[in-house]
Amino acid sequence: MLKTEQHTSKLPVNLWDRIELVVGREGEEGTYVSRVEDFSPQGLIITKPDFVGGHTLLTANSKVYVHFMRPDALYRFSALLKTLPGRIDSQILLHTIGQVERVQRRQFVRVDMRLDLKYALLKNSNGSLHMGEIKWFNSYSSNVSAGGLLMKVDTPVQKGDLLLVKMGRYEMLGIPRLFGALCCRIIRIEDGRFAGLEFITDRKLPKCFSQREIDQLPGQIKGFTTQVQNKMVKFIFEQQVKERQKGLI
Repeated sequence: MLKTEQHTSKLPVNLWDRIELVVGREGEEGTYVSRVEDFSPQGLIITKPDFVGGHTLLTANSKVYVHFMRPDALYRFSALLKTLPGRIDSQILLHTIGQVERVQRRQFVRVDMRLDLKYALLKNSNGSLHMGEIKWFNSYSSNVSAGGLLMKVDTPVQKGDLLLVKMGRYEMLGIPRLFGALCCRIIRIEDGRFAGLEFITDRKLPKCFSQREIDQLPGQIKGFTTQVQNKMVKFIFEQQVKERQKGLI
């Protein structure tokens, strides 16, 4: 189950918002997409959900988690599903709505995505800064999430190294073309060596660099803010829904 933090606002969904319904236990979930069509004293009236993937089917009185996007994050609330007597078959009621929760970004599922990259060692795990001797290497991503990516590495990158990364198609993800990343792990896929990278946001910079080092970093790295990362949250969520609709996940 996704980890969440409590959010105290009332149901902040709007007419025609796209929502995702998740039903079933962890590992057996079924996923559906729908839209908010109307409001009633009993709850939310939504369009008949469309199945996009998973192993559990919706039935009357099913308990579901309803996911919806806002500019800052992904949110969810629990609800019960109910058919509406006298309404058209394409409308469903969500009632007994639970408290709204914010889903933590680090729990987002990664999506397979190949993006052209270039990377350079910025600071190795022993603390040596390499700003004066930047050397770029070509690479590509295997998958991407709102918190980081998996990248092919042909040089001796090690866990704990800090890298400078240039990304192709960065506008699509809504992030700076140049950003910093921490190597969290090294894995092998077939004969290839891949580095699991965590994006370094502006808030994380003091944990990775001294103030003197931060002053030497390119400005784009300092511009990777929480707000920028939230654009990726939205992009990854929407990409995941599209892939489910295609039957890819």
